[in-house]
Amino acid sequence: MNAELKFNQNLKGISVMIIGMIGMAGTDACGKWLMTNDYSVFQLIAVRGWIIVALMSTWIFLTKRSAELKTGRLGAHVIRLGLAFGGPLLMFTALAKMPLADVTVIIFGSTFLTTALSVPIFKEKVGIHRWSAVVLGFVGVLIAIRPGAGVFEPFAILALFAGVAFSTVNLTTRWLRNTETTVCLTFYTMAGMATLASIVAPFVWQAIPLMDFLIFVVMSVFTVIGYLGMTAAFVMAPIGVVAPFEYTVMIFAIISGYLIWGDVPDGYVWTGASIIVASGIYLVQREARAHRLAEN
Repeated sequence: MNAELKFNQNLKGISVMIIGMIGMAGTDACGKWLMTNDYSVFQLIAVRGWIIVALMSTWIFLTKRSAELKTGRLGAHVIRLGLAFGGPLLMFTALAKMPLADVTVIIFGSTFLTTALSVPIFKEKVGIHRWSAVVLGFVGVLIAIRPGAGVFEPFAILALFAGVAFSTVNLTTRWLRNTETTVCLTFYTMAGMATLASIVAPFVWQAIPLMDFLIFVVMSVFTVIGYLGMTAAFVMAPIGVVAPFEYTVMIFAIISGYLIWGDVPDGYVWTGASIIVASGIYLVQREARAHRLAEN
C-alpha cells in the first residue's frame, strides 16, 4: 500500500471510529435511561437486538447487500458472540447504578489493552508515537476515574470487565477482517446477542409503554451506528491508529450525561477528558506529518 493510500485509509478509519463513538455514547445514554426504569438487562438486550436485526435486514434487502452476509467461519462468529455478549450485559448493569461518564471512562480504558494485545497477536507495529497517544489517553482515563476514590465498588468492577469484553471483541474484528465484511460481523453479533438474551427475557419481562419503545428504537439506531463504525475502523486501519479514538466516547458521554441527568463532571473528569482529546489530536498530527515525510 503506497503512502497516499495508507494515509487516506488511516484518516477514514479515524473518522468512522469517531462516528462509531457517537453511536456508542447514544447507546449508553438510552441504555441508562431504560435501566433506571427497572427493565431487566436481558429484556433490554433482547428487544434492542431484534429491532436491530429488523432494521439491518431491511437495509441489507433495500441495498442488495445480502452477499455480504455469507460466511465460512461460523465457529469464529460463535467465539466472537460469546465475548460480545458479556460487554453489554455488564455495561448496562453498571449503568443502572453509576453516572454515565464514570461507566464510560472505565469501559474505554480497555483501549490500552486492545492496542497492547495487537502487537503479539497480529504482529502489528505500534511505534513510539502511537504508543504515546494510547498511554496519554489512558492516563486521562486514570485521572478521570481516580483509583482509590470509590472506583473499585462492585458496579465499577462490572464496568471494568465490560471494557475487557469489548476489547476482545475489537481484536476478533481484526482477526476476521480478511474474510468477513463489516455488515456480516455486525449483523451476526447483534442477532446472536438477541437470541441469547431472549432465552431469559420471558422470565423477567415487563410491559413496554410507547415512549419507552421509541427509546428502544433510538438506542438500536445508535447501536448500529456504533458497531458499524467501530467494526469498519478496525477493518480499515491498524489498531494502533484507530484505537486511541475510542477515548472520544468519553466526551460525548459527558455531554449527554449533563443534558439528560444534569450530571456535572468534577475537575478530575474534565482534566482527564482534556488529556484524552490531546492524545487524539497528537496522533492525527503525527499521522499527517508521517504522510508528508513519506511524500518527500
